[in-house]
Amino acid sequence: MLLVDSHCHLDRIRDYSLHAGLIPVTVGYSHSSNQKATAIAKKLSIPFVLGIAPQTAIKEDLSKLDEWIAFIRQNKPNAIGEVGLDYHWAKDEHDIEKEKIVFNRMLDLAQEMRLPLVIHARQATSDVLDFLALRKFDMPFMLHFFSGTLHEAQRAVGMGGYISITPLHSKTRREAIKATGLERLLVETDAPYVARKPEDVIKAVEYISEVKDVNWEEVAEKTAGNAIRFFGIKV
Repeated sequence: MLLVDSHCHLDRIRDYSLHAGLIPVTVGYSHSSNQKATAIAKKLSIPFVLGIAPQTAIKEDLSKLDEWIAFIRQNKPNAIGEVGLDYHWAKDEHDIEKEKIVFNRMLDLAQEMRLPLVIHARQATSDVLDFLALRKFDMPFMLHFFSGTLHEAQRAVGMGGYISITPLHSKTRREAIKATGLERLLVETDAPYVARKPEDVIKAVEYISEVKDVNWEEVAEKTAGNAIRFFGIKV
């Protein structure tokens, strides 16, 4: 049985080695983490995602943004991410404006490279979806570590998006799982921040299985297939 962890940070996990039956997708969020993710992905021959996250946009001087984008373009990732908006860490309108500048540039890059988008949308899901609609973004996208409302999940799916589920349980996440068809669900660990390691993605599979009352093997098969198509993974 094949499992795909659609979002983890292997650069934060010491001495990670691959496990049979599991494909981890390693994700960057800053220029330095993008460099590490690229090196790890090429060493292990696994899919990888590169982008500048909103948390990074707040903290960093954006004068080198063109250079960071050039690195992403040169290394041809499977998707652009994690990118988006985060109103939890933004302290004021200046922070939010920096996030929006970077998010717009990441959308430009995804459109240019014809790549899917991996979105970080903490307390900002509705605004992120508004951005995608306004920009007429026409590539697939996934809402990483989904924490929005049922309405936002339904809206995202209606726009052609995917909902990515971690092992972390919540009432709103349960509602989203119940209302979303398996063909629009992905599973992830966000390791080492939520789960400790990519192998723990089985807990996200089991969570969906329990909520939807579906055999876990079917959930594993469907979510893995979704991830393979989304990221263009060669298996």
